[in-house]
Formats: sequence, C-alpha cells, structure tokens
Amino acid sequence: MIAEIPIVTFDTSVLNRLVDDGPLSETVLARIKRGLFFRFAGLSIEELVSCGDLPRRTALFTYCRKLQEGASDCLYPHLELVRLLIIDHVENAAAFDWKMVDVRAIEYEDQIRAGFLGDEQLSNVQKKEQSEQKKKYKKVFADPRPEFEKVFADYGAELPTSFKEAIAQTSLTWKMGKWLYDDVADVNVSEATIKKFRDACPPFRALIYALLMSYYNHSLRDRQIGEKFAAGGATTCL
Repeated sequence: MIAEIPIVTFDTSVLNRLVDDGPLSETVLARIKRGLFFRFAGLSIEELVSCGDLPRRTALFTYCRKLQEGASDCLYPHLELVRLLIIDHVENAAAFDWKMVDVRAIEYEDQIRAGFLGDEQLSNVQKKEQSEQKKKYKKVFADPRPEFEKVFADYGAELPTSFKEAIAQTSLTWKMGKWLYDDVADVNVSEATIKKFRDACPPFRALIYALLMSYYNHSLRDRQIGEKFAAGGATTCL
C-alpha cells in the first residue's frame, strides 16, 4: 500500500499477456490507472529488454509506457535492491528501517518513458549477458555437487528429497546471509548481526531462501526422487 492506494506489480509473463490480449488489455490498464499504484519490477524490465523480436519488444514497452500514464514507479532488480539495503544497514544499523531505504530505479523509469530500452544493440547485449550469467549462476552450485555427494556417501547418509529437508540445518540461513552481507559490506560480520538483519529485512531474508533453493536444487537434491524446482539466477548473477 502507498497511503491508502493498493500497489500492483506484474511479472514478465503478465506484461507479455497485455500484448497478447491487445485491445482487451485496455480495460485492465484503465482499472489500474483509476485506483491502483503500478510498480515495475526492474528484473522484469531487464527481461523485456532481452527480447530478440523487435516488433514484440516495441509492443511490450508501448504497454509499459501506458502503465506509466498512471501513478507508478520501478524498483531495482533483487541483487541491487538488497545491496542498497545492506549498505544502509552497515552505515546505520541502529536506526535501520528497510522500508525507508531508497531502492527506486528512476533511471529505469526514464528509459521506459524515453523508449531507449527498445534499442537493438542494448537488447543484444542484454540477451548475451543473461545467457552467460545463467550458466555462471548454475555453475556456482552445480560444480561442488560431486564433493557433497562424496560427503553424504562417506557418512552413509541419503541425499535430501525436499527443500524443507535440505535446510533443516538452521545454520544454513545465516551462513548464506553472511556470504551475501560480507561480499557487499567487505566485513567479517557476526552470526548475531546477520540474524538480526535477516529478521529486520524481509527482502534480504527472501533472497537467502531463494539462493538456498538453488543450493538444494543443483548441489544436494536426490536426482531420482528429489523434489525439483526451476531454481535459477534470473538475469543477474552473484
């Protein structure tokens, strides 16, 4: 909510649906402009930029500009957003309030409005980078798998068959959080600090569990009977 106005956000699939539905989408757009606040997700905007079909990409950003005709803003993609939250916490931990940190991606808003995000050269660069980062992200978790398998085999233990089972070790959440926090802050932060920040910052906590899902899916999951997820790094890699 912004004051008394509900906020609505669309993922990339819904933005594509607006284009697919054509004139039928005008009713949806009118309803949003009439009483809702629209929030663009920076991650979705980056995905739209990578669309290789110029007419399609043009249509997608045409609908984005239509959404901008009402009350709207855009937030940075997840890793940049969390980076800004960590920096604010490092600088002022005692008064930290995640809701007060400026994570608005004004430059994204300006480029949607200007139409530059439909540029062919930018689209090609973005598409190539996404492909490379996707491979790099999976490699981070997939490469250690043989070592994990060996450890489990040495102890006569079965590989986990569910995400819940894999994260049963409570130390995993704070260790993943420390990995994220230390990399941004360039410090060796304590377990107590990480847990306090994790509890005070829902976006940080959500990213921790998203990374843990990739860890389970690519590093630990029993490939025969294990619960499987489409756990990837989206458009931005660590």
